[in-house]
This record gives sequence, structure tokens and C-alpha cells, in this order.
Amino acid sequence: MNIEMGANQPLLLKPTCPSVGEAGIANFLSLVQALVPVDRVELNLEPVGGAEARSYVAGNGAGPSETVVLEAGPDFKAALQLSRGARLGDGTVSLLSGALTTVLDHHRLIGQTSILRAALDTTSSSILLFDGRGDIVYANPPADELLSLQTEDELLAETDDEPRQPLFSLLGSLVERTAGSAASTAVWKGRLRTADGRLLACEVSRLPRRETRADAVVVLMQPIGTESEILVDDFSSNHGLSRREHEVLQLLVEGATTVTIADRLGISPHTVRDHLKHLYRKTETSSRSELLGLLSRANRSV
Repeated sequence: MNIEMGANQPLLLKPTCPSVGEAGIANFLSLVQALVPVDRVELNLEPVGGAEARSYVAGNGAGPSETVVLEAGPDFKAALQLSRGARLGDGTVSLLSGALTTVLDHHRLIGQTSILRAALDTTSSSILLFDGRGDIVYANPPADELLSLQTEDELLAETDDEPRQPLFSLLGSLVERTAGSAASTAVWKGRLRTADGRLLACEVSRLPRRETRADAVVVLMQPIGTESEILVDDFSSNHGLSRREHEVLQLLVEGATTVTIADRLGISPHTVRDHLKHLYRKTETSSRSELLGLLSRANRSV
């Protein structure tokens, strides 16, 4: 079916929304012509709120026309112009109103889904959506990257109560646990530790159950650094270390020498030694080995 459109412009749902897909309008006009034996049908849609009205025409024909007002939801005023003076019964008008509303609602949902997906695709967090069977139905780019690491390098991960295992197996276990919870809302929150030392803040949430929607579980993972970085952050906070002392301690944990620390931080070795003295005083230690030992014991106590 060929559709002509008034002003040769797309129909706007709202001034800032994308145009209605021609396929949906074409199907609607086909329905009109199937129900009413007319050569020509014109659909006029006027967005509520002052946006420019649009018209769509299917078929050929001229002569007197009959105007039929349709219900099209809260966003539009709609009317059909039918050739040959055709008349529609109340039941047909109700049917066409419902069909047109469905077309416009469908388009609006497609637009909203597109916006939501674009937002999820641009976030730095890894987001996975599982259906009720535990299958992945959506993964944004950061999540895809994690899954590719799983495939290529068998990325292993663990939680405080789940042993080290392939990341996908671990997520599957958390999803199954959350989906099977008897609570009306189910959420698991914790940290995932990967075998390469990364820490991920993880939240596994079952979407609220609805009669019209199957069970689904969303997994959100946000990198929060390495275990070493988190440990040093907590240790520094507990002992009131300055930003520079924190940086020196982090490099000490990585095994850097005084000269290396100086080069990395752009300061002199003498200044590094001064920072070390401050570290010893604040932590009540007297050497690097004693300081790192204290840090290690703090880690085991967490």
C-alpha cells in the first residue's frame, strides 16, 4: 500500500518525539478499507498540545467525503475522511478507535524502549536482564565485555557466601536464588571478587511480579576498584591518612621502592621518606614490613 502524507513530513507524537512508523499507519488504513468498501481513506491526526497536525491518505478517489471522529488516546485527536459518503456503525467506529489507539501506543512504547536502551547502553555499569528461565535477554556493552572475558579467559569470581567459579555460573546462582525467593520483592546485594583482583558491587533484583509479565531478574554490576585499592582506602580512612600518604601506602602495597614511589608521584625520595615517617607515626608502626603486616591483619579481620 502506498501512503501519502500531508506536507510530506513525519507525524509527531509530541514535539520532541520520533515520527509514527508508516507500517503501523499502513496496517490501520488497510483495516479501514477491509471493513468499509471505499476507494480512498484519509486519516487526520492532531497532537494535543499544539503540534502540527498530519494526514495520511491511502487509495484514490474523489467526491463527497464522510468525517468519522475516532478515539485515539490522550495524546491525539483523530478523524477519518471516507469517500463515497460511506457510513460506519458504532461497533466499527469503536473497533477502529481501539486499533488506532493500539498503533499509537505501540509506537510510543517503541520510542520509550529505544530511549531506555540508549541510556542503559551508555552507562558504565554492567546491566543484565534475565527471564524467568535464567536466560539472558539483554546485556549492555559493559556486561557484554564481562561475558566475553568469561568466554575467552574463563573469568572466575566469588562472593562471601559463594565459592570461586566461572562468573556466569555465579551470576546464574544468584539469579536463581533471587527469582526463587518467596518474598514479594527480592534483592541480593554484595561484592563480587574476580580472580584477577577486581571488585564489583553487585545488585540482583527480581522485578515486581505482574499478571501480565513473566518473572524477570536484573543484575547490576559496578566496578569499585581492586581488593588492594579498597583495602588501602579503608585503612587510610581508619587511620586518618592524607591523600599523599594514601598514595604512598598504595604504592608500598604494590611493592614499589622509595625511588619508584618518588618517580611515580613526581616528588623527591627525601619527601617520600618524610611521608613514610608520618605513616609510621599515625599507624604506630616503625618499618615498612610492620606497616604492611598491620594492613594485612586489617584485611583478614574484615
